[in-house]
Amino acid sequence: MQAILTSRVLHWLPGVTLTLVFLLQSVYAAEDQWQGVERIVAIGDIHGDYDHFKEVLTGAGLINRRGNWTAGNTHFVQVGDLSDRGPDTDKIIQHMQKLERQAPRDGGMVHALIGNHEAMNVLGDLRYVHPGEYEALRSRRARRLRDDMYSRHIEQVSASNPEFVADDAYHDRFNTIYPLGFVEHRIAWSPEGEFGAWVAGHNTVVKINRTLFMHAGISPAVLGMTITDINDQIRADLNGESGEVGGLSQTEEGPLWYRGLARGAEAPVEGHLEAVLEFYDVDRLVLGHTPGLGTVVPRFDGRVLVIDTGISDYYGAHVASLLIEGDDAFTVQADLQLAIPKNLDETISYFKTVAEFKSNLPALEQYINYLESPAEQTLPDTAVPDPAL
Repeated sequence: MQAILTSRVLHWLPGVTLTLVFLLQSVYAAEDQWQGVERIVAIGDIHGDYDHFKEVLTGAGLINRRGNWTAGNTHFVQVGDLSDRGPDTDKIIQHMQKLERQAPRDGGMVHALIGNHEAMNVLGDLRYVHPGEYEALRSRRARRLRDDMYSRHIEQVSASNPEFVADDAYHDRFNTIYPLGFVEHRIAWSPEGEFGAWVAGHNTVVKINRTLFMHAGISPAVLGMTITDINDQIRADLNGESGEVGGLSQTEEGPLWYRGLARGAEAPVEGHLEAVLEFYDVDRLVLGHTPGLGTVVPRFDGRVLVIDTGISDYYGAHVASLLIEGDDAFTVQADLQLAIPKNLDETISYFKTVAEFKSNLPALEQYINYLESPAEQTLPDTAVPDPAL
């Protein structure tokens, strides 16, 4: 039932006015490369957890106790997946919008990149929406909006099946599937809505100095597309302008989903990584999308940094950020500031320091064992086994 209704819900609500349309799309969409940036802070997936969102921003020196920008000319990159799995997506987006306004006053900038979960919400894939996300958007008109949607649904079903009769049980099931706040959620996440328009106004990939940032990765299928081409294609997908079903925003080989550089053995994709670095003329890639070790994960001697540390409660509340100053990169995790390693010995030492600092990280311990004795160990899958992370 939900699959039928979700993509059409706005069309079943004539007279509903989108009063909260977010129109600021041009500034961030027009530019996707910056040089000469002195300080960059990047954080990974948030997944609806506002408390830990504030905690990681505070620990990275981006905001003060009142949540206001305090980072001067820093460029702050959030690599997507603000939404789903937790109840606070509306608060997180509103705070990001606030920081987007404040940072430029001090010479800084906020880059809110598009993740697969933002795309899923815009495109109507609601498998991972938290009940609290609907409740947060529930308005005083929620019951009337849902009743209107139900009436339209019954009209359509009856038109296709004249013998259909909707009883109370059917109505109750409908209300269970579509809780109060569902309609408001779909309005907000539509391409014209407050959240959907804001997301589509941002980039998927940005290049800052000699680092390339994105949510998931560049696959062989995408290699050869320019940064601007990728951004324009994803934006067209979300706005329904690409002419394709799903398009680049939904394929597993796309920059919102591809995991080939973030998990598994490095040797088979070493050549591909070299081609990516050369094509985009960068020294490293910074990715989210693949949690598992509770800290920033350096791969390929620090040329790939996976910064989805699992910040949200859903993934263990492992709060950490990435700091880049000049040519140097660091993991900032509570009282630790660890230099990103550039070879195997440094990588083992790096992970051991994190393991000593944070207890109960069995996946990290297993990964350390593998790095120390790869011939005797099975490479652990550091990603949480979920096809739509």
